[in-house]
Amino acid sequence: MSTVLSSRRAAVSGLLLLIGCASPHAHAHAPKADTAAPAALLKLDSSTFWDGGSIATTRVPSAPMCGTLGPCPSWPLELANGGRRLRVGLDTPSRSDSFVVELIDPSGALVASAENSNQFNTEAFVIDPPPGTWTVRVRPSNVSNASFRLRAKLESSLPEDLPKSAERTPLLPNLRTVPPYEFGFVAPANPLNGVYPPDTVNPPLTLLGISPLSCTADEMAPAILGGGAARHCLRFTSGPMNLGPGIYDMRFRLLDDLVAGTAHLQPTELLSRIVVGPMDQVIYYSDGSTETRQAGTYSFHPVHAHFHDDYVLSFQLYKVMDAVGTLERVGDGTKSGFCPADQLFADWSRFDQGSAKPGGDEPLGNCTSPIDGVLGLSVGWGDVYRWQRPGMYVEFDGQINGRYVVRSLVDEFDHVIESNEDDNVSYAYIEVEGDEVRIIERGWGSDPWDAKKVVFSGPGPAQRAFDGETRAEDEAKGDGPDEGNGSSSGATSPLWLALLSLAALTRRHHRGARRDRNGVPTDSAASGR
Repeated sequence: MSTVLSSRRAAVSGLLLLIGCASPHAHAHAPKADTAAPAALLKLDSSTFWDGGSIATTRVPSAPMCGTLGPCPSWPLELANGGRRLRVGLDTPSRSDSFVVELIDPSGALVASAENSNQFNTEAFVIDPPPGTWTVRVRPSNVSNASFRLRAKLESSLPEDLPKSAERTPLLPNLRTVPPYEFGFVAPANPLNGVYPPDTVNPPLTLLGISPLSCTADEMAPAILGGGAARHCLRFTSGPMNLGPGIYDMRFRLLDDLVAGTAHLQPTELLSRIVVGPMDQVIYYSDGSTETRQAGTYSFHPVHAHFHDDYVLSFQLYKVMDAVGTLERVGDGTKSGFCPADQLFADWSRFDQGSAKPGGDEPLGNCTSPIDGVLGLSVGWGDVYRWQRPGMYVEFDGQINGRYVVRSLVDEFDHVIESNEDDNVSYAYIEVEGDEVRIIERGWGSDPWDAKKVVFSGPGPAQRAFDGETRAEDEAKGDGPDEGNGSSSGATSPLWLALLSLAALTRRHHRGARRDRNGVPTDSAASGR
């Protein structure tokens, strides 16, 4: 008891110091901001990050039209000698904005380009780049008031140049989720949403300022038909990311399964899982070999019009009951299947994005193949289903104005073997008033009071507060939410933060041990069950 009292006295003393000198939005480590221009010299195995700025609504279809139809900003990039590969990447908050990254060598020749069409990220590569002054040019092929940022690295070797390991160790995926964002209570204009992206083809359903529905037709359908029986849908965007050393690679063969009798019709889930069969996970090893194991099920989603890896994502709604983070579970979403594609960098600060693609959601691609289906994500890549997609919601019926936590969990039922099974949850801390939703904070972890949370910030789906910092500095630890990360925010006094921190310290002393493998509180007050 004396040890506990001493620690509390020390905590109080520290918190009193905070009252006089703490900034209301201080972090343990200052984030490394993108610079205005790349480094003066890019040495071997060094990298540089810089902010590209913003471009107004512009379409520049080809390089000769740069400066005539719109700006094509460029930057010099001095390369050292001996580089095996130059890679230059681009990140933009909306995949409906398309940029082209163009790499021009010291002689003035355009030698590489890459476009982020219907993606958040893209990257251009040059093998054995000569030293000297290169030019990185960004051409806005079709953008609307879009911002972007850039990064570059000069690599001394390629992954395929390295010898394979003599030791046979598994290279497993590590699935995490994009913390929920883009909240609202308006259903998409196309309720069935059977069309293929881009997202702009399915705007919110609003007529003369009135939004009659928050749920799509299949979400409102009876559960006996595979619907969600939803009444009032809080919609949002989220998705899986793969931050592990191995590919997230899931395989299925519908025709073979029908012949073998292992796939079957599911008439009670007509609108969500009309055909169901066994899914396999491919495990990759460091010596180049692979193994296959059964990992859950696949199904054909008639509304999405392609196959899914079943139950990849799960969504939960919690009401915040007090200022120290007591939560009551008040709603759920449907257990969502997914057909992911490589559309966003899971970690902007790491240059580990792989090119071995297990699949994708292209029309007539692997997500629609009944013969040799493949679903998954390359190393270092992620994807989102935006709020328009059926299933991207939690039930909000019966709830009132106030503060809530929305959780997004990946692989809740442990079908996929991962390199880390304990980091599968993300959160958004929101405030709801009428039909308006304000994001206060979002990040990895169970909630804003999770001591191991990683706060996300910035306009894009995967921008974290400390992009560019070392891995040891990639966590923003705290006892409560950062009120300054929302779409609108007000100053929080150091005194109030001190009191909240003291309360949270007491709460963690009593309840800190009762969390599941994802850090999710398991006591009755937190679960509501």
